[in-house]
Amino acid sequence: MTLTVHQLLTMGFWFILFMALLFVLMAVDVTITRYNDFELIRQGRTAVALRLVCKLSAHALIITRSMMVSQVVWDAVVISAYAFVLLLIVQWLFDLLMKRAFRIDMSRNIAENHMPSALLSGFLHVVGAVILMGSM
Repeated sequence: MTLTVHQLLTMGFWFILFMALLFVLMAVDVTITRYNDFELIRQGRTAVALRLVCKLSAHALIITRSMMVSQVVWDAVVISAYAFVLLLIVQWLFDLLMKRAFRIDMSRNIAENHMPSALLSGFLHVVGAVILMGSM
């Protein structure tokens, strides 16, 4: 396989664009959490960092798959943003279910460095991302 300059430039453009998109999605995510992710990470709250890394990985998986199935950049951006919204809805429903059915406040637990809550919440996003990838 011989790569052309055009292919390399296109790859660089897609990489920069989707790294920026990932940054924006994660910025939105940390803004809407009920706690300050980076302040708690600075304090050494491993549970917050674990959840953040899981969500980062989930969104990277979705972006990767959307790039693979799209011929046009705009399609991949729309798919990625739509998947982000779907995962936010799933997270909200999951948190509501945990609070109502089991009296577990996931956000509070994660902010207090409760690792099982961080694992459940973080891997909910990873599993959701894998399912979304299969639907593309």
